[in-house]
Amino acid sequence: MTWTRERVREEVIQILKPHVQADTALSETSHLVADLGIDSLGVMEVVADLEDKFKLHIPDDALREVDTVGDVAKAITTRLQNEGRLAE
Repeated sequence: MTWTRERVREEVIQILKPHVQADTALSETSHLVADLGIDSLGVMEVVADLEDKFKLHIPDDALREVDTVGDVAKAITTRLQNEGRLAE
């Protein structure tokens, strides 16, 4: 499957929604821990969901590089692009 940046962003938000409190706004600039309150267990669940959805392996060290929802989407699009699965 070929992905677009917009579709990746939408899917990342959908995957994150169940891990966020109902009254919390979710946007690309939302910080995973500070704004959304996702704890370390939640992060691991999100990573598993992302790996399943995008058919990727996300190494643990990649998690240190993401802070916001936009960072997550960017990391996914970069990996998809490297694999030739991202439409420009």
